[in-house]
Amino acid sequence: MIVTKLDDILFTLKWPLPVAVIVFFMALFAFVAFKRNHLSVSGSSAAFVSGVVILYCMRFEGFFIFFWFYASSNVIGKISKKRRKADAEENFEKKGSRRDWVQVFANGFMAVLCSLLYFNTGSVTAVLMFCASVAEAASDTWAGEIGRLSKSVPVSIRTFRQVPRGMSGGITALGIAGGFVASLVIAFFFVIFFPVKRAFLYAVPVLVSGFAGCLADSWLGATCQALYVNSKGELTERENDDDGTENRLIRGIRWLNNDIVNLVSNVFACVLSAGLSAVIGRC
Repeated sequence: MIVTKLDDILFTLKWPLPVAVIVFFMALFAFVAFKRNHLSVSGSSAAFVSGVVILYCMRFEGFFIFFWFYASSNVIGKISKKRRKADAEENFEKKGSRRDWVQVFANGFMAVLCSLLYFNTGSVTAVLMFCASVAEAASDTWAGEIGRLSKSVPVSIRTFRQVPRGMSGGITALGIAGGFVASLVIAFFFVIFFPVKRAFLYAVPVLVSGFAGCLADSWLGATCQALYVNSKGELTERENDDDGTENRLIRGIRWLNNDIVNLVSNVFACVLSAGLSAVIGRC
């Protein structure tokens, strides 16, 4: 396997050469992401740190899974952006196309934490938590971007009433299918790159937790996430208008924005995978 050969080449080098190589290539990766407008300066810095930790702790197996999430999300995001019209959904864009450190942190913090846990324990549960974290992030991103390509109007996951495209908590059949496939792909990668005993059985927590985290994200977005109305009477998730005017909160918790919802859902996926792993371990 090419990935294993890369491990053999890099991590057999004399210390501290492996770290130096990782730092160099992660810095190059972060710079390219910044130049291509994928990440802001702070986002690139956060991605650099995350990449260094994940590659060093999880080796190329874990890094490939994490990189696949990043690359596939950007490709699908570009396709979605080209095909969808600039309609009401733009009201719900809290930030620009460049991801900052908060967005990187929301989707990648648990993956980094689980990488450190695996490095220090070598446990299967840590690997499952890492994969579940990436699966949830990928599932949520795929569901959102692919869902915007659906010809059907999204409905609230809570009330099943129609909502504007791009609004948190809105779901479509196409988006749900996309989210499930993303989680399934990560579970497949787990079986390939981490061939532990009963790997196919342990892949179930990755699939279930990743997809469940995506649904939890939508549920929180439809119930607890802050929703405002601006001076024009339009629904928005932005706390302030472009001119700085404070929008009126009509639902949810003011400090619970999309980034925090992403983080909470990611934590939920990790905890759920750990619980399911414990159940499987006792069988």
